[in-house]
Amino acid sequence: MAGLTFYFRKASEKPSETASFLTEFPSETKLSAVDFSQLNGFETDKVLEALPALRKSCLVLKKKYKQWRGVCDELNHSFKSDPEFRSFLKKNFQPYAVNKTQKGLFTGYYEPEIEGSSVRTKEYATPVYGLPQDIVRIDLEKFNPKYKGEILFGKQSGKEITPYLTRKEIETGKTKVPADVIAWVKEPADLFILQIQGSGILKLPDGKQIGIGYDGNNGHRFTGIGSVMAKKGLLKNGVYTMSEIRDWLISNPEQAQKLMHENKRYIFFKKLDKPGAIGSLGVPLTAGRSLAVDPAYIPLGSFLWLQAEHDKTPLNRLMTAQDTGSAIKGVIRGDFFWGAGEQALKEAGRMRSQGTYFLLLPKREL
Repeated sequence: MAGLTFYFRKASEKPSETASFLTEFPSETKLSAVDFSQLNGFETDKVLEALPALRKSCLVLKKKYKQWRGVCDELNHSFKSDPEFRSFLKKNFQPYAVNKTQKGLFTGYYEPEIEGSSVRTKEYATPVYGLPQDIVRIDLEKFNPKYKGEILFGKQSGKEITPYLTRKEIETGKTKVPADVIAWVKEPADLFILQIQGSGILKLPDGKQIGIGYDGNNGHRFTGIGSVMAKKGLLKNGVYTMSEIRDWLISNPEQAQKLMHENKRYIFFKKLDKPGAIGSLGVPLTAGRSLAVDPAYIPLGSFLWLQAEHDKTPLNRLMTAQDTGSAIKGVIRGDFFWGAGEQALKEAGRMRSQGTYFLLLPKREL
């Protein structure tokens, strides 16, 4: 198959049990078949570490595409070593370069662990809102398939849908938000970062933990606070990590509120059955093996071979596309999930490199 190039157009209908996975790729995503030998680091990656993440993606892929059922069932077999699993991948999958290995930006994200409370106190006074009762969710793909993955949130005003409250309007309390408060946190900056990451773990005073995940947003455009702070000269030499941003926001609460309000987007949450980040695919994320992509170009659930860098060291590994993000836009664009906790925060905050990825498609799909 090496050397062949496919140009796929997206199907107008939603996927069904008889749909082909290939119809999910738009014309902008050009796939060229390559050999596994062209995947840097494939022979040395600990591919078995990716197996739990791949199995989670298969839970969704099997329901939507009959061509994935057989190979996904075989992934449930017991593989005893990396070489054994590598051989299985070579036998059952065909790798494809995306847009002839075009380069794109790869960043990192993590699951915050922050202090919270189930009741409001003097110490815990910042609310974590659930989805408001008056918010309207509009899936644009239902009106035109070219808007796949585009979701709008707004508010009904008479016969029109208008923008919902901004972050400033929500946080200043001038207009009451008709939403349940699912928890309270200490630091507004922690909630702000929690909203950027999309999910997190609340550590309660009694030691218990509550997992919370994304349930919607207010429909306003996302503005990265790091770039705003850099332009204002608040971070030395324009070099910043999420850890540095958090420390600055907590140390400068009055300035911090004004800066955070420049990001009008506001995220609403829901309690999860158990702690652990849930991606847009609807399955738990796996640290170091889950990637956020733009679903307009790369279908969620896709098996990917990532070729990027981190701290000037090659980051080549087997991944799966299980999440999305407001800033993750484009054919070659990814956000690497580092896991939870302080170390994950440090790693995610430092990651910003050029790279690419290859798609691994089941041979029986072709």
